[in-house]
Amino acid sequence: MPGQERWRDVAVALLCAALAAGAIALVTGPLQDESVAVPTFEVPWWALMPLFTATELLVVHLQIRRESISISFAEIPLVLGLAFCDPQGYVLASVLGSAAGLLWHRRLGLELPFNLSLFALEAALAQTLFHALLADGNPTGTTGIVAALVTIVAAHAVSAMALTAVIFLTSGRFDGGVLTEAVTSALFAALANSSVGLLVVVLLVTRPGALVLVLAVVATLALAYRGYSGLSRGHARLESLYRFTDGLGDAVRTDAVVEAVLGQARDVLGAETAEIVVLPGGPAPAMHLRLGSGEVDRLDPGDLPGWWAAAVEGTPVLRRRGTEDPTGPRDGLAAPLRVDDAVVGVLLVTDRPHHLDTFSDTDLRLFTSLANHAGLSLHKAQLVDQLATEAAAQEHRSLHDPLTGLPNRRKFLQLLGARLADHPQTAVVMLDVDGFKDVNDALGHPTGDLLLVEVGRRLAQRLGTEAVARLGNDEFAVLLPAGTGAAGAPALTSALIAALSVPFPFDGVDVDVRLSAGLAQAPDHGDDAATLLQHADTALYAAKQTGQTLSAYDPATDGASARLRMTGDLRDAIAAGLLEVHYQPKVDPVTGDPLGAEALVRWEHPAHGRVSPEEFVPLAEHTGLIRPLTALVLDAALTACAGWRHLGHDLGVAVNLSARSLTDPGLPAQVRAALTAAGLPPDVLTLEITETAVMSDLRRSSGVLRELRGLGVRLSVDDFGTGQSSLAYLKQLPVHEVKIDKSFVMGMADDRADAAIVRATIDLGHALGLRVVAEGVEDLTTQSLLAGWGCDLVQGYHVSRPVPAPALSQWLAARSTSLASHAVPIA
Repeated sequence: MPGQERWRDVAVALLCAALAAGAIALVTGPLQDESVAVPTFEVPWWALMPLFTATELLVVHLQIRRESISISFAEIPLVLGLAFCDPQGYVLASVLGSAAGLLWHRRLGLELPFNLSLFALEAALAQTLFHALLADGNPTGTTGIVAALVTIVAAHAVSAMALTAVIFLTSGRFDGGVLTEAVTSALFAALANSSVGLLVVVLLVTRPGALVLVLAVVATLALAYRGYSGLSRGHARLESLYRFTDGLGDAVRTDAVVEAVLGQARDVLGAETAEIVVLPGGPAPAMHLRLGSGEVDRLDPGDLPGWWAAAVEGTPVLRRRGTEDPTGPRDGLAAPLRVDDAVVGVLLVTDRPHHLDTFSDTDLRLFTSLANHAGLSLHKAQLVDQLATEAAAQEHRSLHDPLTGLPNRRKFLQLLGARLADHPQTAVVMLDVDGFKDVNDALGHPTGDLLLVEVGRRLAQRLGTEAVARLGNDEFAVLLPAGTGAAGAPALTSALIAALSVPFPFDGVDVDVRLSAGLAQAPDHGDDAATLLQHADTALYAAKQTGQTLSAYDPATDGASARLRMTGDLRDAIAAGLLEVHYQPKVDPVTGDPLGAEALVRWEHPAHGRVSPEEFVPLAEHTGLIRPLTALVLDAALTACAGWRHLGHDLGVAVNLSARSLTDPGLPAQVRAALTAAGLPPDVLTLEITETAVMSDLRRSSGVLRELRGLGVRLSVDDFGTGQSSLAYLKQLPVHEVKIDKSFVMGMADDRADAAIVRATIDLGHALGLRVVAEGVEDLTTQSLLAGWGCDLVQGYHVSRPVPAPALSQWLAARSTSLASHAVPIA
């Protein structure tokens, strides 16, 4: 027996001894000289004993988990004994009569001595209080009646405290609400029974013939108690079902749900053991778990099935105590666990303690209901587990390279950040496989993949999988061991390169591979993960440019090297079509109707993340890449516009032109070809130019702009108000539209000067016959002001952020079905 169970038994035994000692002290003390209260009607103790036996045979049981409270008619013989039996004989009759009833019901174990010691104490205490309160008064008069009722209440209070103590000792925990309700109900029953007993006492002394009428009252009480017993059991079943479902409420994962199901099922049904079996072949893995007096044990799921075989087929099983089969438990219940009418498992409880009745049909119905709830809860928990597993797998995929299984850039940055937090003097090395393209070209991409896997394996073998990452293509990053000093990092990196720069045998061919490396060390070369990795990448690029095997980061050469690297990356990105075009809608400020969209180019660099257009567009202008960049944006924007118009959205699209494009005499032909390829009329395209771009070479820019206008393309002056000589040259430019710079629009709601500039610009544009667009609209107040001032179009985050073409198509579809007067924001 476990130590905790042994301790509880010892505590209950000590409580029994204390109750018995109290009874003996009263019998041998105050009651020793007391005699029968009504000597003329004295009843011998052996004649009273059968009444106590009868009261134990007709009881109302209230079960609390694996313990029970019994409510009986014991108050009737108690009152009779107070009046007509000598105190010592009364105590003896109570103990022996109750013992016969308890043995009939097989109330064995510690329950028998506890109940007998409690009955002895109740009887002795009742006689002591009754004689003390009566004080030689009339037992059938007012004094005797009051004394008897006070005695019953006092004895009941002592009994309630003893029951509370033993339930706490034996079960460790119990439902205080249920216990309070049971004790209160028992008190009312005791008062009713006492009243009947007092009536019998009075009639025996005054009018014995009227006792016949009492039989009707007793019969009515018996029927009432029987009905109450049934209602009490029904209420207890509902309480058990509620407690079971409530106990499962906080459990989400399968382990927690299984533990809660087993614990609740065992306690609610008053069993010693609960088991749950998930059958093989279902949506969840097979398992067999058992909860006894300790923790949950995992059994062999192949040991199926036993006496509960019918439950596998969907039929609940009741095994009563006394079953001839000696191989199974002494009694038990088994109910199927169902999901969508399919049996996926079985829930079992077995071995109800001897002092409780064996399982019944009523218990089986309750248990079947519990199993239905358990099946649903288990199914939901398994779905949660599946989602958690899939989420973990997805998280792993998002943080690891699918080819090598090593951490990717995102994961490596996390690892590097954690290392920097613990070791500020961390060294990072970027490695590049030289000649990797030649391997792919000569031996094929599968061999190239095998080479990358082998490089990653050798790196991980030397440094550990949490210190190596594949960043993309043939580039790897490694964290040198913690504690590597600034002086030791170059030597350790050189040794690593030498160890890896050995032939790799593939299908009988030795592939010679060389590695180039770039080294950056914190804190000299950066104190955060992103900066340190970027500087290691810069050092690697410098090594490859100079033909060195290893190069450490040098801030003096960082700028030129970075620009060279960025130029090459931009050229490759444009050629591969890796730049994205996002679109920000323009709407009527009054109605919110979308009338156009501005195309904005975005570049997600594989090493540096999002690169701002303010950084790469000037780079493209100075390196001759502006023409292919413009062609890429123009083609993408017109293709997207054609798609919107095909869906029924009468939208135009705007594309920004750089200063270098305005001096390109081939631009008009490029625009004409793009419009023809997209199948769009020229007036759907708006080309946005800045004042500064026009002013940089006004003569050549004006000629290109007139050719574009001659094509039918709309022209717009972007960032109006921030350029040079705006008013002097605006009337000379062949434009259709002006866009008020967002620096004025964003502050106009709070700054009177900005508001005045915006309003004057709107009036000026209209006076010149131009359409006016306001960008940078961040809130409804600004949009409302612009609508009141007659602005033609607005754009900004209040309307929508720039989004990819498919997302804008969804926004347009949602806007077309919306009844709201303002634009529909994109989540």
